[in-house]
Amino acid sequence: MLNLHSIARSAIVALHPEESVTLYQASGQTNNQGVISPTYEAAQAVQAQIQSLSTDELANVENVAQTGQVRKAYLFGPPVTSLIPQGIVRPLARSGDMIQRADGTWWLVTGMMEDFSASGWVCVQITQQVDAPQGVTNGD
Repeated sequence: MLNLHSIARSAIVALHPEESVTLYQASGQTNNQGVISPTYEAAQAVQAQIQSLSTDELANVENVAQTGQVRKAYLFGPPVTSLIPQGIVRPLARSGDMIQRADGTWWLVTGMMEDFSASGWVCVQITQQVDAPQGVTNGD
């Protein structure tokens, strides 16, 4: 089967190299005397291609009155069959996965844009955060 993504990806990374990021996948939440805190799976290093949003994607973000730094991230790894990177998934009590870039900035996954997890990649919308997620410190 011809994989067009692998052909296009080699041209993209020649112009805009991938970066290694740390992915923290939300696994649920805890309730400590009424204080809800997210919980995360063990940190994992993944390759990412961080890009600006297109004009159409930016218009969609503006429609939901979201402000701040918003990007899209192509995350690459082995084919995933269980925990796929996601934003908020209320039925599973997932509060949104977090990404830490090499520069130390934290990004919240706010939506799934393209799901090709069975082929080893997804594209997610991410929004820059002010602080690390509760219960996670740099390098954990």
